[in-house]
Amino acid sequence: MEKLDGVANTLYVPLYGRIYVSKKFPEYFYDEMALKIEEKFTSGISKGSFEYTNMAYAARYYNMDKMIIKFIEEHKISNIVLLGIGLETAYDRITQKCGLGEVNYYGIDLPEVIEIRKKYFTERKQETLIAGDMFEMEWKEQIDTSIPTLLIVSGVFQYFFEDKIIEFIKNLKKNFLMVS
Repeated sequence: MEKLDGVANTLYVPLYGRIYVSKKFPEYFYDEMALKIEEKFTSGISKGSFEYTNMAYAARYYNMDKMIIKFIEEHKISNIVLLGIGLETAYDRITQKCGLGEVNYYGIDLPEVIEIRKKYFTERKQETLIAGDMFEMEWKEQIDTSIPTLLIVSGVFQYFFEDKIIEFIKNLKKNFLMVS
């Protein structure tokens, strides 16, 4: 398991939560890909995490998956953009349930995190990984914003100050058409 500095090092914690709940409560939340990659990433993670915390991670992903599936059902041709993708396995969970269809998946994260993803995850159809700072917005140039796009920011904002987050949301509003 690679040791990263700062915010980048937080990518392991939600993965462990998804693994824990997939083993203990698979009827509620099951992440097959997280279980497949478990040995590669969890050796350095403290197993002393509280069950509540692990359940909270799984609940977040359970609800996120439902929102993504609903969006795909409503907008057959679309983009799913995971900002701060880390070791997220939503692509695997969603395509198992919905198939690939005409959905483009994008994962944006810091360069060192994207390198780890590329090292341990196989290349996937219709998925583009973009290395960069999500707050800088250069990544949007690689996305077709003329089609419905769902932006997912999960477990990222708590590491940043409010003014930076508000400015980021304003930039998103300027660059992406809001769909209701």
